[in-house]
Amino acid sequence: MRRVLLAAAALFLVSVTAEAQEEYPRMEIFGGYAYFNSDQFMERESLNVPAFIVSAAGNVTKNFGVVAEVNGNYGDITDFSAPNMGLPTREFATNTYNFLFGPRLTARRTGKNFFGHVLFGASRTRIEGRGSETDFAMAVGGGLDINASPQIAVRLFQADYLPVFASGETAHNYRISIGIVFRFGAK
Repeated sequence: MRRVLLAAAALFLVSVTAEAQEEYPRMEIFGGYAYFNSDQFMERESLNVPAFIVSAAGNVTKNFGVVAEVNGNYGDITDFSAPNMGLPTREFATNTYNFLFGPRLTARRTGKNFFGHVLFGASRTRIEGRGSETDFAMAVGGGLDINASPQIAVRLFQADYLPVFASGETAHNYRISIGIVFRFGAK
């Protein structure tokens, strides 16, 4: 009986030590700059604009978390069809916001974290004088964070493919992001 208790105590101590080595943040908040290439305006032109991106990730385990993300971009598109109708070429102000949510897998290594995610949600696009539209969107991508301290990391890059499914068509969008990650609640 004594050996069983010693073996159980040893197993408990090993598992506590392993748990201590498995530290990871409970929450990560990311904010940064993004470059957005949008094919959403298929009949007009591709839009290449700067954007902002903000996300919050809740980590369930060391390698699995759930992410909510918002990004927005602003630009001008040119209506090249106007001259065909005898009208002058016009530019329209446009903005697009993506609201996405989904799972993230992270490979945590000393000093750096690689991650990949698949996010689902909506894309809301507004074109000046033409109204707005909300469509189903998703993002498939990943990136690399370099740890600056236990609480702060630099996101060296995040690359995403963002298809938007509108009116039976698929707009093929791409985004590259950089920024700062703030970490909270080491577990």
